Amino acid sequence: MEKYYPNHPEVIYSTETVTNPYYRTICKNYPLDQWSRRIRETLAMISDDHILVMVDDAFIRAPVDEKRIGYAEKSLAGDVACVNFEREYDPLNDDTPWTWITGFKKRRPGSPWCVSIMCGLWDREKLINVLRDDMDPWAIEIWQPTRGYTYLINGGDYIIDYGYRNMQYMGIHNGKWCREVVPFFEKEGIVVDYSERGFN
Repeated sequence: MEKYYPNHPEVIYSTETVTNPYYRTICKNYPLDQWSRRIRETLAMISDDHILVMVDDAFIRAPVDEKRIGYAEKSLAGDVACVNFEREYDPLNDDTPWTWITGFKKRRPGSPWCVSIMCGLWDREKLINVLRDDMDPWAIEIWQPTRGYTYLINGGDYIIDYGYRNMQYMGIHNGKWCREVVPFFEKEGIVVDYSERGFN
């Protein structure tokens, strides 16, 4: 975070019980099937209108494109709930750029993972509404509670490169390390005991 996104906004960790020693932590100890309740209650404690959501098993790999994050924030208007920072992968998305400046595309209703908890910028109030039913994070992406909002996706180059490539799992998957992290951690000088989690 500090190396590749030095001008980042305030970082807030939403966890069950573990406190992050580096950033503000809000603990809400709910079981996994009430993950959305924890996030809703955390969001209620934050006053910002826009929230950059990242899950904790993603690792930033390159300098963040802060200029495009600014464009994404300008796109959070009207009924737009989220600007997803994944690179666009659905050929049926609207090919017309959302605006001439942003490089984002409008996701078609019913498109795969239209509601995604992967890295993206959200309207805080709309996200609270999307998460109003108690679910685990995977159920949200399966059941797609869009609530009638508009969703955008990155139609250009990486904004926050967290290693996700062509729907391949990177970082951690199902609680175990993905082998691709080994050369990345070696490059970054990060020492990890891989035996504690094991590999997929």
